[in-house]
Amino acid sequence: MTEQERIQALLQAGKITQQEADLLLSALEEGYTASQQAQATLGEQYAPSAGWQPEGLRWLRVRLIAGSLEARLDKSLQMPVVEGPAEVRPVGADFEVLPEMSGGSFLGGLLGRMGSLKLRLPPGWGLEVDSKAAQVETEGIAFLKGRVAAGNVELKAVEGLDLEVTAGNIEGSLLLREGQHRLRASMGNVELDVLPGSSVRLSPSVSLGNQEIRGFSGTANGATRQLGEGRASLEVSVRMGNLEVKAR
Repeated sequence: MTEQERIQALLQAGKITQQEADLLLSALEEGYTASQQAQATLGEQYAPSAGWQPEGLRWLRVRLIAGSLEARLDKSLQMPVVEGPAEVRPVGADFEVLPEMSGGSFLGGLLGRMGSLKLRLPPGWGLEVDSKAAQVETEGIAFLKGRVAAGNVELKAVEGLDLEVTAGNIEGSLLLREGQHRLRASMGNVELDVLPGSSVRLSPSVSLGNQEIRGFSGTANGATRQLGEGRASLEVSVRMGNLEVKAR
C-alpha cells in the first residue's frame, strides 16, 4: 500500500480529518512533482553517491514529508537532542528520528514527519536527511548528507557534505579540511562561501546557468580550482540554475 492509499484509508476510517488528509497529500505531491519536473526537464537523474564520510562519525537520521528542520552543533552535549513531534531510537551506534505514533496507527507516522523539528548534535555526529518538501537549516555540524526533493537548504560552517536537492536553493558556508564532498542541485541556485581554514579542490559545473568562482587559484576555464593545499575535494553540480562559490 502506498502512502497516498494509507492516507485515504485513514480518512475513510475517521482517524484523520479531511484537512489533515489534504495537507499530507499536498506535501507528498509537491515532492513528487518537483522530482518529476526536474527529471523531465533535465534528463537522467544523478548516479548514486559512493558516500565518503569521516571515520568514527555517528549519525542521526531523519525522514520528513514536509515542514522545517533545524540542526545545530552543541558542544555541551554528549548525545543528540530532538525537539518536536518525534522520538529518537537507537540503530546500532546511530540514532533515527521516528514520527510519534498515535494509538499505534499510521496517523502518527505521517503527521510526525511534518511540522518543525529542532536538533542539537554533539561533536562527532552527522545528520542524514530524506525529505519530500522541507526547509533545512544546519549550523556547525560535522556532516550533512541525504536528499531534499523540494525545499531550500541553508548551511552555516558545515564541515562535510554529500547532498542532493531536486528543486530548491542552497546557500551558506562550508569549512572543508579533508575528505570528499559533493553537492548536486537539479533546479535552483547555489551560493556558497568557503570559510578560512579550508583546504579544498573545487570541481564546479553548470549545465544551464551562470557560474562565478572567486578566491580560488586556477584559470576561469579550468575544470578544477584550489584553495590552500587542496586536502579536501568538493564537487558542485548545478543542472539548471546559477552557481556562485567564494573563498573568504
